[in-house]
Amino acid sequence: MLHLYNLLSFIALLLYFPFLLFKKGPDNKTAFITERLGLSRYFKTDFWVHAVSVGEVIASVPFLKALKKEFPGKRVVLSTTTYTGQKVAGERFPEADRIMYMPWDTCRCVRKAVISMKPEIFITVETELWPVLFSTLKKHGSKVIILNGRISNRSFAGYKRLGSIMKEVFSSVDFLYMQGETDAGRIIEIGADKYKTGIMGNFKFDAGSARSGCPDWLEDIRGRILLAASTHKGEEEIILDAFESVKPDYPDLKLIIAPRHPERFDEAADILRRRGFKFLRRSEIKGQGARGKGQGHYDVVLLDTIGELSQVFSGATIAFIGGSLVPVGGHNILEPAFQAKPVLFGPHMDNFPFATEFLDHSAAVRVRNAGDIMMTVRDLLDNDEKAALMGQRAKILAEKNTGAVEKAIGLIRGLIGTV
Repeated sequence: MLHLYNLLSFIALLLYFPFLLFKKGPDNKTAFITERLGLSRYFKTDFWVHAVSVGEVIASVPFLKALKKEFPGKRVVLSTTTYTGQKVAGERFPEADRIMYMPWDTCRCVRKAVISMKPEIFITVETELWPVLFSTLKKHGSKVIILNGRISNRSFAGYKRLGSIMKEVFSSVDFLYMQGETDAGRIIEIGADKYKTGIMGNFKFDAGSARSGCPDWLEDIRGRILLAASTHKGEEEIILDAFESVKPDYPDLKLIIAPRHPERFDEAADILRRRGFKFLRRSEIKGQGARGKGQGHYDVVLLDTIGELSQVFSGATIAFIGGSLVPVGGHNILEPAFQAKPVLFGPHMDNFPFATEFLDHSAAVRVRNAGDIMMTVRDLLDNDEKAALMGQRAKILAEKNTGAVEKAIGLIRGLIGTV
């Protein structure tokens, strides 16, 4: 079955190649192409960690830093698939011995990288499965582990249909450390060895606990802030409907909208312009500060930068988490929780099952539409004590669940002696 997968993957690469050549975004296009094709120059490494994009990179940073601290003499290479992931990786983990793009998962592309790097341990974050790469690594003596693994409802249904293929993929994996019991049960059901599967918790709890300071430009914003974080198509309009209803009674209230994907920054700006909102783009503020740039005559800031959102949570009064009003699966609620901010999210939080625990402890509020958002925001703005209590409950829950990084380092420590 692996031969068939390799053939299909190679055909997909041929079809994708024109897009690869003309893809917008990467600052170093040569490195992007050569590394994706596995044509780069590589060096011997000890740990090769793969985090596909921005969210996985940010979640992995506490682990990566702990890995460097625990094994200071070991080389660590971090790979991503997206150019936004590369940018954030460079900013958040400059200690890396190399940051590169993951080679395309076909024999022609991965073989040179594996033979040249020959890592002691290859680590993939959040159940990114690469059949050809895993098999090639095992043939050349590397350990393969999955950390912070999770299986969403959608992925579970898809993987179950693959049957024996998944068992073959998992035969190349030495250990699977999953986020929770549900994830562990699902991955065992689709073919993983139960004796090689464990529960570690979630890196994102540890990532959220690593606080960062409030950016200077945010300190220049006068008044309270409603932050709509990681929004997807269809959500900005709903948030704006709610904000438009609330704003007249709370003239000091500002809205910050942070679209999840950079390619939607201009789309979000068009929505704001079309609806007549006075807004600033974060990229236009630069060193002047929000107050100096807009003279205070704006209602909305469009956060059109990459990797800054975690800092912006520190200045928010109320945080809404996107990808949850539309069926995307939601995004991370832990960063605002660690900063004791009251959190709102929609009904679609499948990617973060622990969100239910926040609801059960009155540490967050589920909203379904603009009307719900409007009423909840009003309630929290009118009741400072209630908002503060909700934020504190969220912080307590988040802090209670830290420790995944320590467990992961313990696993690596044990495997080093068997490599």
